[in-house]
Amino acid sequence: MPGTTQTISSRIRQHPGRIRNVALSVAGILLFAVFIHQPFPLFLPAIGGLAVTALVIGFSTRHMTIREAFGIGRLNRRILLYTLPAVLLGVLLGIFTRNRFELTLIPAGFAGVVFVAPLIGAFEEVVFRGYIQGQLRPVGMIFSIVSASSVHTCYKLLVILTLAIPLQFDFFFLIFWTFVGGLLFGTLRELSGSAIPPIIAHAVFDIVLYGGLATAPVWVWS
Repeated sequence: MPGTTQTISSRIRQHPGRIRNVALSVAGILLFAVFIHQPFPLFLPAIGGLAVTALVIGFSTRHMTIREAFGIGRLNRRILLYTLPAVLLGVLLGIFTRNRFELTLIPAGFAGVVFVAPLIGAFEEVVFRGYIQGQLRPVGMIFSIVSASSVHTCYKLLVILTLAIPLQFDFFFLIFWTFVGGLLFGTLRELSGSAIPPIIAHAVFDIVLYGGLATAPVWVWS
């Protein structure tokens, strides 16, 4: 609707610094996604992209504490209240995805990847739901949730599309549910007032989905 669009536009104009910081950090993330699979020296832009993102985040949060910068508030009743829903969400999404890939509903056992994949998922939440969604929050709650989820989805898509050997994979399923999952994780962040519940949800999801695999899929590692 025109009125809503105008409101968002005006809020964007009111926060040019936040928009610039997010745009630069996202550019670095996407640069990483495009070049991460390339051999040396074409691999170097991926490192440069990460460096740009780190510098932008560091500079834009220099007057904040780590907790403020990434939305990781001190534990309180509100955050603890959403811990159980976060765990349940992670379990349900993991089971749903395993069923789609025709795997057993829960892992028969846990391999070494169970210790790595959740850390990567948690780091993604710190960046996308913690920093990016937090930076965009003054523009609007829905805008920040959708934007963070969209960026995360674009990142995953680029990581897969830039593989030297294309995957035989249901891209629509992965991209659609990455976006929907991002919306759910972003909503958890808003309801709880903290990035801790989405971090927990994503980590549990990765444990349920990848825990029984010998190695993690490419979109987890990259």
